[in-house]
Amino acid sequence: MYRKMFIAAVAALAVTPVLTSCGDDKETVEEEITEAQIVPMRVFTSGVPVKVGDLNITVDQTARVCSMSDNSNEITFTYLSGNASGHGHYDLSMTVKSHSGATTQCYFTINEDLIVSHCTEVGPSGTKEWDFVYNNQDRLEQIKVSGHADWNVANFTYYMQSIGKVAYGNEGDETPNTITISNALSKTNKGCIMLFADNYGLDIGNMHYAYYAGLLGRASVNLPAKRVFLSADKSTTDTHEYEWELKGDKMPARCTVTDYNQDGTTRGQRTIEIGW
Repeated sequence: MYRKMFIAAVAALAVTPVLTSCGDDKETVEEEITEAQIVPMRVFTSGVPVKVGDLNITVDQTARVCSMSDNSNEITFTYLSGNASGHGHYDLSMTVKSHSGATTQCYFTINEDLIVSHCTEVGPSGTKEWDFVYNNQDRLEQIKVSGHADWNVANFTYYMQSIGKVAYGNEGDETPNTITISNALSKTNKGCIMLFADNYGLDIGNMHYAYYAGLLGRASVNLPAKRVFLSADKSTTDTHEYEWELKGDKMPARCTVTDYNQDGTTRGQRTIEIGW
């Protein structure tokens, strides 16, 4: 879908240098993934945000996201394909370096619609394998991951092209944890903002950086207004509400999150600023 829409418009920009390196344990042939292939504006149709909460995003002269930073990490993207020793072929990579010095490397494989289908994440605590499945509108339908502390499969259900439910747990669980999302039908997600942990209750770790590089498909059509968590054993519920402030052009400027205890009393409140 994306390829048909954009490849013709930017094909003239494509340049494909080939780099070869040889060593004792690997041979790598690297080709640049060009503007004609990775353009975050396919996802962020009104422009890529420069700030989401504490995350700062930098776009280079080719309109690709080249780097990010937040309170924990410095993130860089390398648009070269190759073969990583012990991890096979990849199409592009992301380096996440924590302020303490620890480095995690993410090797991405992209599908024919030029969004990520697989990621091998190699870090100090070991290796995680991520698999991403999308629906026919190029929105996330399922995530599978090995080595995650809390879950290894998450499924997304959509209502009117917005996430209405997230079910996650261990593959094979008869009853997963569920998160029900109520969306603000009067507020279109013009900025294509996806706060996976804050709005949808799903921690996808370093993969949320990949979303803001335009690599994890399209956003929900409407902004979320409320989420309710129900544990698999139905012993725990958790409720959060969202108030969005929009700019004059309908782009989101901030999201105020209110957290509630099980008895309905307010537990806390925080604001997530968004810059353009």
